[in-house]
Amino acid sequence: MKIYHFALIFLIFFLSAVIKTDMQTGKLIEINKEKEELENNLVTAVSDAVGYLTETGAYGTGTINKDEVLMTFFASLYSSLGIISDKSAQSEIEIYIPVILLCDTDGFYVYYYDEYVSYDGLTYIERVWSEKMPYSYEDEYFIYRFTLTDMVYIFDKHDILKPEDKFLYVDYKEFANESSYENLRLKYKDCILFNERDFNTVKKAAIINKLEDVLAYYTSRHNHIASKNGITYSFSFPYGRRDEWADFIDDVNLLVVFQGYPYGPERDYRYNKIISSGANIVKKPRYYVEEKSWYKLAHKEGCEKIKDNNMLLEETFDSIEECVKLGAFCCECIEHGARVPKLR
Repeated sequence: MKIYHFALIFLIFFLSAVIKTDMQTGKLIEINKEKEELENNLVTAVSDAVGYLTETGAYGTGTINKDEVLMTFFASLYSSLGIISDKSAQSEIEIYIPVILLCDTDGFYVYYYDEYVSYDGLTYIERVWSEKMPYSYEDEYFIYRFTLTDMVYIFDKHDILKPEDKFLYVDYKEFANESSYENLRLKYKDCILFNERDFNTVKKAAIINKLEDVLAYYTSRHNHIASKNGITYSFSFPYGRRDEWADFIDDVNLLVVFQGYPYGPERDYRYNKIISSGANIVKKPRYYVEEKSWYKLAHKEGCEKIKDNNMLLEETFDSIEECVKLGAFCCECIEHGARVPKLR
């Protein structure tokens, strides 16, 4: 063979490799595009449902309209996927949503598939809402039912408080800060009710742990339902990935688990996503830091002393502790009991 024969063979192999690579690259681009569209559609649907809560005020004890929130979510999702009138396609995509959580101010609801035997002896599967589940926690002294606000339900297990205070619905800050509870704070130093910082830490952890356990249970439970629909994918909630869903636990929110959905040209890829969004209903105080001549001063949002003040840092802060890290002292507007050094 002559040299140009080898060159021709090399060129043929080279062009084949380039064409194959281009085809694979194009395929990956299409797969990634489909994945991004799925995610955008899901995020939009969750945001629309949460927007319904915000616009209508349909939240809070005894007032939350679960079915309207759900209808808004699915209507948005079906519309963006182009299946608003396709019942078969809707049923197909719903089976890949094993669980939805709707978190209210004083507890949460679970939307899941349930199986039951009817009076006719036949087995039926339908999606149902659970009863409201509390954000509960128990220690040596009290049983707590947390809310997303400063209010808390407590049951006094050992009559630590007054006999008439066996069951209370109160602002926890009263116990952590008021002088009338000073003796109890000294006597029960390890009790979270008398320590504002510990209370908030435990409260947040208790709510996250509760939601995570419930999500894991109902996601795993869905395998039985999915198998009856010919789905072999193994549904399981990923522990240890709270950064994907726990950003909005301080607020009324909707959380959707979407798992195992097949996509791609051969539908051999599986899409998994946990989508959550907060309604921005439970308002948290913001803090500002003022630059003085030789020190910094932390103010609560709304403080009269910072009205029309040009010496504030541009950044705002979620907690007093963040201000402390900057070396800020505490303005009088911040209530007594906060763990911030006060300027004398």
